[in-house]
Amino acid sequence: MPRSRKTQIIEALFNERWQGPGRPLSDATVSLGQVEVAIRLHNEANPTQTLSTKNPANFFKDFIRKKRSANENWPKTVLARGYTARQVTGEGQCFEFVPLEPGQKDPFPVSGIHTPGPGVPIHQLQSASMPLASRRLGRRDEAWLIQVLARLHVVETHLALHSKRPYVQVDLLQTNIKLARTEIDALFLAIEGQSGEPNVAFREVIIACEAKGLRDDVLEDQLVAQVKATFRIADIRQEVVIPMAAKAIAPSRIYMVQFAPVDRKTASGLSTLAVESEAIYELVPPVPGVGK
Repeated sequence: MPRSRKTQIIEALFNERWQGPGRPLSDATVSLGQVEVAIRLHNEANPTQTLSTKNPANFFKDFIRKKRSANENWPKTVLARGYTARQVTGEGQCFEFVPLEPGQKDPFPVSGIHTPGPGVPIHQLQSASMPLASRRLGRRDEAWLIQVLARLHVVETHLALHSKRPYVQVDLLQTNIKLARTEIDALFLAIEGQSGEPNVAFREVIIACEAKGLRDDVLEDQLVAQVKATFRIADIRQEVVIPMAAKAIAPSRIYMVQFAPVDRKTASGLSTLAVESEAIYELVPPVPGVGK
């Protein structure tokens, strides 16, 4: 029996679409309804190994939370036929099967974004300004982590201390943005000086921030999808998006990563990101829920 019951379900969904070597899948996208049907069929065939059908939206999202387990549980027959998958959201979609990149051996390559190296600087950051009432409801989820980032101005602090570019202002635009094919935890509008003197010339850039808790990896393909989706938002007229990631790595410790800016003209062909700056922020006093 596979390590995950989802392995069998994913394999069955793939087999329904497989048309033979050298031919495209009949339909690479898997809908929420199709996931629910596949779970029901699995449950009927395996009455002692059932899965819940109540929340098909989390079926693939939970599967890829940890790349190590996702690689272990990905169907070997699907990998052998040259396919992995990626999450898609909106319009009743769940995930889609995609061909492996040339030379790709693992279905979900570990990018190294999920853990900081030994030389990453560590800063203490005050959390005394957070209301006591908000601390009582501290949780492990991404929504709480984003709230902590916003209340303590962690993004602004990181850009001020570690960015190669001079920023004169950063404002939170919106949180929990659900788009057709992805979700973005937070968008910020930053005013960037284009020379060594911040008051000489300015431009507006958008920061797309992804938040991850202690048990989840930062997935590069999600960040890439968020950049592309940001440019498709009708009200976003800015020409540059800067991806950022915030991951809780220990109790009250947040690992922040800033990636190189992406220009609108080149976003459609984007497949990888380059780390531009990184740091760890220790919240003092501790904030409940962060890194638990």
